[in-house]
Amino acid sequence: MAMPEERRTAPRLLRDESVVVKILAAPARPELVGTAVECSTVDVSATGLRLLLETPVAAGSQLGLEVDVAEHSGRYFLGGEVMWSRETEAAGLYLIGVHLLEGNGFETGRWNTLFR
Repeated sequence: MAMPEERRTAPRLLRDESVVVKILAAPARPELVGTAVECSTVDVSATGLRLLLETPVAAGSQLGLEVDVAEHSGRYFLGGEVMWSRETEAAGLYLIGVHLLEGNGFETGRWNTLFR
C-alpha cells in the first residue's frame, strides 16, 4: 500500500511516547465518540503526530490527546484532527496522521517549545 503524500511543513522527530487519545468526534464511526484509547507515537513535530494504535480511527475525526513526554517530565494536552488512517501490515494495528489544532485550552504553544 502506498504511503500518504507528505504534507508536513515541520521537521519530524522519531519518538515513542505514550498517548491517551479521546475521540471527540468521529463522523465515520459515531459509536467511538467518548472512547479513550492508549497508543504511542511513531514520530512527532510541532504541527502533528503519527500514532500507532489498535483502534481504526477515520480521517476527519477530532481527538483530544494527552501526550506523556518522558524526556521532559511532562504531559501535553493537545487537540487534533485525523488527516489520514491506514491499517499496517501487522493485523489489528493502525497508523494515523494527526494535525494539531490550536485553541480550546490546548497546549499547542507549550508543545511547540519542544521543537525550538
